[in-house]
Amino acid sequence: MLSAFVGVFAYTLRGIVEQIQMSQVLPTIYGLALVIGGLSFILAMYYLGKSREVYTLYQRGTEEEDSDQTYVRAYRYLDYGSVSSNVLMIAMMTSGIILISPIFKNTLLILPALILLCLYIIVANYLLRTIFIVRHYKLSAYYTPKDILDYLNSYDEGEKQAEMESAFLTLFRLDQILLPSLYFLLIVLSVVLREIQVVALVLLVVIHIYINVAHLRKTKRYFK
Repeated sequence: MLSAFVGVFAYTLRGIVEQIQMSQVLPTIYGLALVIGGLSFILAMYYLGKSREVYTLYQRGTEEEDSDQTYVRAYRYLDYGSVSSNVLMIAMMTSGIILISPIFKNTLLILPALILLCLYIIVANYLLRTIFIVRHYKLSAYYTPKDILDYLNSYDEGEKQAEMESAFLTLFRLDQILLPSLYFLLIVLSVVLREIQVVALVLLVVIHIYINVAHLRKTKRYFK
């Protein structure tokens, strides 16, 4: 039953894909990446600026209740700014990869991607300085997993617990829901394109194995 459904869906999708031209799709994705990158830059600068502003108010606060609320807002804005910075990085990398396509013959199209790169560098530096101001933790521009772990240990216990729960749920959804769904998607794409997507499959398998092997570190560390 499932095989029949996949087959019908794949052949239906094949008819749609055959009508789509990459010369139309890639410029559209490139334009969307630039728009999303620009919006992410604005949001990142806004939230990081608000985090600094609110933290300054927290330092001047007199009433304990208002001071606690201001403290929470400063951290919330910092997280919003960090997420916006990551989205900007994704948009920047997407636009850069798309430019490799031979469809783009106009060399001037590289200029917006370079501007996006410059904007990301600005936001990344601003984020690190904001973390130092708000968190009182100096994070290196070339931070390692150990640096991030030390940064996590600088959190208070409540926030650290929330961060660990969020990381666990994200890892669970990735390992048990998202990656298995991508296997199904690869099957459909292979039928539609009449070719096994070997590179995508290898990357997917490597990521899936890495996640599960990395989980053994916790097992070896805590269950000796």
